Amino acid sequence: MEFFCIKNLNYCYNQEYVLKNINLSYDNKDFLSIIGPNGAGKSTLVKLILGLLNSKNTIQFSGIKKNEIGYVPQHTLANPNFFPRVIDVVLMGLINKKIFGFYNKNDKEKAMMALRNVGMQDFYKKTINELSGGQRQRVFIARALVDECKMLILDEPTASVDSKSAIEIFELLASLHAKGVGILLVCHDINLVLTFSDKIAHLNKELFLHPNQKEKKKSEFLKHLYENHSHFCDVEMSLNSCLCDDTNCHYKESCQKKENCLKKENNV
Repeated sequence: MEFFCIKNLNYCYNQEYVLKNINLSYDNKDFLSIIGPNGAGKSTLVKLILGLLNSKNTIQFSGIKKNEIGYVPQHTLANPNFFPRVIDVVLMGLINKKIFGFYNKNDKEKAMMALRNVGMQDFYKKTINELSGGQRQRVFIARALVDECKMLILDEPTASVDSKSAIEIFELLASLHAKGVGILLVCHDINLVLTFSDKIAHLNKELFLHPNQKEKKKSEFLKHLYENHSHFCDVEMSLNSCLCDDTNCHYKESCQKKENCLKKENNV
């Protein structure tokens, strides 16, 4: 289902074009990633879609309303010295519906459901500073999901996390997308973008849309990396090869043990 359509969109800062003649339609069957250099207009385009910036060019929404879009910004803690509980962070996603700021039982059930959807239900009593970067990002995704969310827009969701957490976040987003949630994100990590995206938009003032044939083997390999290796980085991810085949690799034994266990389970 088409959610929105952008036609001939231009946007300027101080009479200088940031976006030029942007044409883009989004269908929720697509996992869409936007890439491009710094200052290319990616965050500006996201803010225009969300209505955080105004433009003369109207973005046409069809299968979705603006209040059904959940947003996960790059910087998610306005006050770095304020550490609310996880459940309270998620409840903030419902604050626009609270007249006096009080949450009822139904609101808390919604928040717990959102946490279950991102695998963070067991952490609901912890404060946000007790979590790892990847766990925090899951909580912020839950906050965006909590209020009748049909689509997620995320600005650099893996910018402050390690490689393992980045893969886990993309796998979470892929699982949400499989359940019908639209996904549009800005990301610099081309390995993850190529692995998980159906379409990739390269933006540098002008936008060029590329279809992408996702490789199942690539996603399986990335999962293998974070499940079996204490170290992996962009080198292994880019080369699509780890050190398991190296006779001197100190990971080889643990990888083989894991593989043997899986074979035994499959033969039972």
